[in-house]
Amino acid sequence: MKPWLVSIDLGTTNTVLAYASTGAAEVELFSIDQLVAPGEVAGAPLLPSNRYHPFEGELAAGELQLPWLQDDVAGVAQVAVGRLARNLGAATPGRLVASAKSWLSHPGVDRMAPILPWGSEPDVPKVSPVAASASYLAHLRANWNTRFPEHPLERQEL
Repeated sequence: MKPWLVSIDLGTTNTVLAYASTGAAEVELFSIDQLVAPGEVAGAPLLPSNRYHPFEGELAAGELQLPWLQDDVAGVAQVAVGRLARNLGAATPGRLVASAKSWLSHPGVDRMAPILPWGSEPDVPKVSPVAASASYLAHLRANWNTRFPEHPLERQEL
């Protein structure tokens, strides 16, 4: 039997993970570890569904380090996901990927094409709506697997 029942809401604005022990009546919100400032990690029940692609030298080495090692699923060398991404993107919106999920159902775009951040300068790394959405899910998976290494997310009832 799988020990956890897990539900993920991949939202346009925020992503949330809830879980319950198999057979339990109480559901808990997963505290999602994320960068809240350069080099500062904190947990929160909501992961803003945002990516930020910093310009070279904007952040010092290590300021994007999370408690787990993970390559970006979209292949961008330096990227912030979550609250730090949202905050940095407020100051430099041309480097922010937001509302990636809304592009998944847009009939006029190739969902696999690297088009985000939409309207950004040519020097800004681009990702597809699918890759951006996958990066939020990868963040949750890496966080869960770091917290519960004996019960990896991919072995739970989703």
